[in-house]
Amino acid sequence: MGFWGKLERVDSAINRFYARRKVWLWGVLSLPVVFLLGWIVWVMFWAPPMGGVTLIIHSKIDRPILGFSVNGMAGGNAGAFDPGNKYAGENGATTCCGSISGKTAEVIWTLDVTGPQYDAGMRLEQRRLVMPLPERKRGENDLHVHFLPGDRVLLGWSDNAFSPYDPRSPKYTPSQLHTEDK
Repeated sequence: MGFWGKLERVDSAINRFYARRKVWLWGVLSLPVVFLLGWIVWVMFWAPPMGGVTLIIHSKIDRPILGFSVNGMAGGNAGAFDPGNKYAGENGATTCCGSISGKTAEVIWTLDVTGPQYDAGMRLEQRRLVMPLPERKRGENDLHVHFLPGDRVLLGWSDNAFSPYDPRSPKYTPSQLHTEDK
């Protein structure tokens, strides 16, 4: 029996196997595809929100913030808030992309000093606060961190660059902490 004869025997064995077990064979081959599609549907509709987070800092204090972190994810800095200067807003730096999860948030920030504050004897100070982390909804990838006078911090999730505590935001929700300072 030559090469072509052996090839004919192998071919007929494969054809017999396929004819007898075609449903079983296609079931096994399609199982990974079905699992993958099921997982994709689960992620689209029922999975908890996940993915990268952008930290956006807002400061209403009279000292510059040298840097901060939320649950270990480093944020940017912000200048000293000056209510007398209409061009000096309360917004600072934006940092991307990290992961923040859990039920609580540990916020650590470093207060810097301006020139006159340094001359008055003030120096760098580090503060720490543990507080509840607001619930994150699907599509909300921006965590707004508001630093308020009296070592108070306000956290809020949004799906755009506007803070949920900003009146320009489509999902504006006034906060008791934020309105006390106005």
